[in-house]
Amino acid sequence: MRGYGRLTIFMIPIGIAINFVGGQIALLLKLPVYLDSIGTILVGATCGGLPGALVGLISNGINSITSPPTFAFAILNVAFGLLAGYFGRIGVFRTWWKTLLSVLPFAFIGGFCGALITIWVFDGLAVGGGAIVVGALTAMGMDLNTANFAAQLPMDVLDKVPTVLIVYAIIKGIPKRLLVKLPLGRVYLGQPNPRAKKPVATTATQP
Repeated sequence: MRGYGRLTIFMIPIGIAINFVGGQIALLLKLPVYLDSIGTILVGATCGGLPGALVGLISNGINSITSPPTFAFAILNVAFGLLAGYFGRIGVFRTWWKTLLSVLPFAFIGGFCGALITIWVFDGLAVGGGAIVVGALTAMGMDLNTANFAAQLPMDVLDKVPTVLIVYAIIKGIPKRLLVKLPLGRVYLGQPNPRAKKPVATTATQP
């Protein structure tokens, strides 16, 4: 993690902890959402794609200790972190409506790509909460592969709405003195990118 400050490095275990707590809350309350990528997107949105992806990878690695199949979906959490880093750089999480629009690409990764992994790796046998919905749809006569897409896409949209809104609320609550120390903090403070190329001044030549 060369090139990143101490606060960014400190944010990584915080993001992992947020993922774990969010996932456990959803599990204990039997919510129809996962809430296990809040920390990934938060770190990506404030620190950049690489730290966000690292949070996602480690989070899935920890979860796979008790549930090995979940590690097959680690690529999704890594993608969430990378995408959040890009969205953070272009200022998506500065406004609530752009934040809500980000649900669509996040849900596409989690729902569509997640369904593909389920089909390719587990022969369509869904794991987690999606298994119940897939089972119900197949019992109604739907093809197993179609049932995976029909179940996981809406579920992921439902999951990403509270996820991105929580990320938005957390960023809004971060004090300015801490934001300024984060790699993408300047975006939320409305400061120009110091790496942006300044226009080269030209001088008129006399004929």
